[in-house]
Parts: sequence; structure tokens; C-alpha cells
Amino acid sequence: MPAILVTIKALQPILATSFQGDPNSDVSYDYIPGSMIRGAVIGRYLQHQELGELDLTDLETQKLFFQPNHTRYLNAHLVSQKERHRTLPVPRSWYKLKDAEITENAGTNIYDLSLEQDDQQESLKVIRDGFCVFEDGFVRLYTPERRINIHNSRDRRKGRSSKREDQPSSEGAIFRYDALDTRQTFQSVILCEERNIEFFKQLLSQPDLWLGGSRSAGYGHTQIFCKIQDSWHEFQALGDKEDIDAEHLTITLLSDTLLRDVNGQPTANPSLIAAAINTACGSDLPMPESKHIFSSQTYIGGFNRKWGLPLPQVPALAAGTVVVFENAPLTEEQMQQLHWQGIGDRRNEGFGRVAINWHRRAILQVKKPPKPQASHQQPSISSPSLPLAQRMATQLLRQKLDQLLKTELDRRKLEARNISNSQLSRLQLIARRGLSSEPASLQDVSEFLNRDNLTKTALEQFQKTRFKQTNEPFYSWLQDRLKNPRSWIAQPPEVQLSTEVKATVDDSLATEYTLKLIMAVAKQAAKENQQ
Repeated sequence: MPAILVTIKALQPILATSFQGDPNSDVSYDYIPGSMIRGAVIGRYLQHQELGELDLTDLETQKLFFQPNHTRYLNAHLVSQKERHRTLPVPRSWYKLKDAEITENAGTNIYDLSLEQDDQQESLKVIRDGFCVFEDGFVRLYTPERRINIHNSRDRRKGRSSKREDQPSSEGAIFRYDALDTRQTFQSVILCEERNIEFFKQLLSQPDLWLGGSRSAGYGHTQIFCKIQDSWHEFQALGDKEDIDAEHLTITLLSDTLLRDVNGQPTANPSLIAAAINTACGSDLPMPESKHIFSSQTYIGGFNRKWGLPLPQVPALAAGTVVVFENAPLTEEQMQQLHWQGIGDRRNEGFGRVAINWHRRAILQVKKPPKPQASHQQPSISSPSLPLAQRMATQLLRQKLDQLLKTELDRRKLEARNISNSQLSRLQLIARRGLSSEPASLQDVSEFLNRDNLTKTALEQFQKTRFKQTNEPFYSWLQDRLKNPRSWIAQPPEVQLSTEVKATVDDSLATEYTLKLIMAVAKQAAKENQQ
């Protein structure tokens, strides 16, 4: 299948705004959406044709930009460091042992529960990295680097912060951008009819391209390079054909997917994947069993520049969702059609990409990518400024840990009816005591939770209380945190301002934020009890 590979090098941070974060911040996706690539191509097209706007009644214009059966603009994902392959979303069926640490040197086992499930499933933890690629016999896990910048709102005419007549409290308002960092390379793919390949190649011949929001504030400048590939495949099979039964069909979503129920309403029901595939290629897949579904949902929106209005926010199946069908073969022609066209709505914007029988091994070896060597020498900081620079680096690191703590807290909501507020208050008080010591210590909390020091009633309350999302006992979770304070920090962040100034998560900082997490979980449960 011919395709146009568009390699994008970020010269400035890229702000592809998603629905994450609070009202005073914009958080970018981990990738560049296909709709953004399409918008940039439309801009080039209008400039090339010297048009003010698109003629939506023109059949050729519809085929180029709006009809998914003719042209599709796939999301731009990170490119791997070694072989420069476009990475793909990590399947939701991949798990690792709770205490297993994935490094760049030694391979770590991960288990694909879509192929094999056993009694040790409770001791496994889902893989949190965003993207992966298969290289040198290993799966490499990638997560895009991000940059957080703080901005002040200002009046465009006055060039400084000023009150707006319709918003008296707007003066000095602060907001935050969490964007994709510079010096990263992404790759998008344009799937089109063969007769249009030269047309797109001509449109994308100029290397400088601006993507995303806040371009006037120093965001969005990229450099692009195009390549025509006659035989293109979106994924490389992880395993051999002999590794999987011909009747065993594994569907993995390579992008967010928009499906509709029988009433035409958008829904994130993974069971509808079977109906979508049957509609797309004329197959007869049955409904999948619940134990063969590994899914997550997200919300999709967008912005229509023609109207100047946001698009409706609708639920969608998240990239990486896996559904397994048994005794449901597809012909080679049907598979090729699904790989080429995809399923669901808005396929022309990169939604609905699918892979069939992509991962074929129940156990895989994974590594982190090697740390890239700096291509330029970092600036040196003068000796008098080193203490201030180190404080700045430590503060930036704490901001990242605060965000990690907030994310973890959202996943750690207790079924608080089994534990009294007095026990939760005691836990908070003792954790605060450990936090106030110098350095922070987990000793007081460890002694408090010792089975010999708790009454029978208190111990039963801690053991019976479980987390809503994972059903993990509160007591065992606390013991895990005390034994390994770093375990909940999946990817310890670090901040490096220069060769001399660097801030990393040490044992003291991990202990401090573990105590803060324990206090936050207990406080959240106590509030729920009161309500």
C-alpha cells in the first residue's frame, strides 16, 4: 500500500490541546493529531491555489480532505531513536509484575493477558507508557518529553497585563501550557489515492510548518520531510505466524476510535467493535466475551476554525484497546481492507486505526529506549548563581511530582464505608508527624500500621477497605508504599538546567511525597464518608 510518510521535527514546543488539566492550563496530547496535520495541509492548499476558503461543494476537494474512503491523515507519533520507526500505542492487555522495573539495559518480562491468563493476574500491573516499537528482539517503551511554561495574560494593544471590561478579575491572570518539548521527532502518514501522491508531495515540499496553538507565543514551529513509500505497513507483527491460532483474532486499536450505537449516539462500548468491523468488510464476527476485552475510554472534541467554535465532546474508545474473538477468522482481503480503511467515524482525521493479530506472544521482553546523547553543550552557570539555579531545579521537580501525585490520587478512591473517620484521621495525623520530621520518615506510619499495634477492629477496617478502581485492599497498598516509597512513581521525573545543576527524585523526596499521597488518600476518603 503506497503512503506519504511525513516526518516532523519540533523546533519549538507543540501545543496540541487535549481535555486534560484544569481551566487555567492547556495540556497537549502525547502525539500530534491527524486533524492538525490535515489543517496544515489545507492551509498549504489554500495558499497554493490562492483561495480564501475551500469550496466544499467541489467533489475533488471533498475527496482530498473530508472523505475517509479516499484520504486519511494519521496521527503523528514519536519516532524511535535507533531505526527511526513510527511508534504505536501500548496495548491495554500488556501487564508487568508490580515490583518489576523497566530499564534501558536489561529486558523485563511483560505479559499479554489477551493471549494467556493465569492465577497470578492479581500481582500484575498495567503498563503506563504511551508508545512502543519492536526493535532488536525487544519491545522499546517510549513516552514523549514535555515542557511546562507559565504565562501571564496581557492586553494585546497595551502589551501588558490589564483588566478587561467584561472580566474585571482578569488582570495578572496566570495560566500554564504543558506542551510537547522541542528536539523530538514525530511521524505522520497520509494515505491517499495513488494519483494524488505527487500533489501532496508538492504541497509539503516547503520544510517550515507551524502546528498547534499559541504560535505567536513561541509554539508550533516544525520542520517536515516527506518520503513516498510504495509498500507501507502500519505495524510489524510481534511474533511469528505460527505463534497464534488461525481461529484466534486479536483486534488492537492504534488510535482513538469513535463508534455509534444502534440509536446513532456516540459511545465507548468495546463490544461495538464487532459490528463496526462487520459493517466495514462484510464479515460475521460474534460479540466478544467480557474477559476478552481490555479497554479504556476517552473524550474527543476539536475546534472548527471555519465556525470559530469547539466541536461537541463525545466518548471514544482509547488507543490501545484490545478485543479478542475466538473462532472468528477473517480472509486476507478483509484484513487488508481493515488495515487500510479503519473503522468508525472521522477516519480522515486518524481515528479508527486497527491492527489484526499484531501481538502474538504471551510473554515479551521490554526495555526503555537509551537516553539520547545531547547534541549540544548545555550552558554553564556561574558559581554565585548555582544555589539559586539548584533551588529552581528542585522547585520544577516538585511541580512535576505534584502533578504525578494528583494523577495517582484520581486513581486511588476508597470505598470508605468500611473504615471510620477516626482511623483515617489518625493515619493523617501520624503521616503528618512523619512529614514534619527532618528528614521525612515513614517510621511512625510503619509502627502505627503494625499488626501488633492495631486493635482487632482497626485492623479489620483497614483490611476490608478497598480501592474502587482496582479492588486492591487499602492495608496491603499501604504496606507496599512503606516498603518501596518509589513504586507509585512509575517514571521518576528529573530536571536538568545545566551540567552542574540537576534535580532527581532521591529517597528523601520519594518518602516525602509518599507521605503526602497517604494523607491525601485518607483525607479524600474521610470527605466521602462525611458526604
